[in-house]
Amino acid sequence: MTRIALVGCCALISISASAQIVPLPRAKPPANCPARPAECQINVQVFDFGRGQMSSSAPPINGTNTISVTCTRAPQDKLNVTVQYQLQAIPPAPARQMRDSNLNFLRYDLFVDPARTRYWGDTSQGTFVFEGTLFLDDRNRVGTLAHLIFGRVDGAQQLVPPGQWLGLVVPRLEYTASCTG
Repeated sequence: MTRIALVGCCALISISASAQIVPLPRAKPPANCPARPAECQINVQVFDFGRGQMSSSAPPINGTNTISVTCTRAPQDKLNVTVQYQLQAIPPAPARQMRDSNLNFLRYDLFVDPARTRYWGDTSQGTFVFEGTLFLDDRNRVGTLAHLIFGRVDGAQQLVPPGQWLGLVVPRLEYTASCTG
């Protein structure tokens, strides 16, 4: 029996040119609240599916990784800030593909749950997002929330040559930061 080694990789790009971070408009802030009470960023690593065999009878190749959101409060004293966010994935649809150096395609999916039933996206086409809330004050000027991403490459109907595969998912962070009591 011939074994085919597949190295799958899905790059979640977080550099400023690729990631989209969008502070959303908010209600009129209190007098001591700066225009931007907090700044947030996305922290990601390359998603690696590892090695596996691709054939019509091969089991799926599953992988997990972490993506996190870190928010830093403005430097003013006695400032309490609440940050609420949505972390989305673009493209939003479950039809994600990796390519190899010969431009062959390999389908994969990313999910927000360990059962791999809720596709990570932007809430369109039945997809889901990660949501979180951070509370920042004088004791906790920086806050981070981590989210697990669950991936799967199905072997069925994907007869591809072994090699390196690369896909691209751009995370989009939409957040509101507001001063509280």
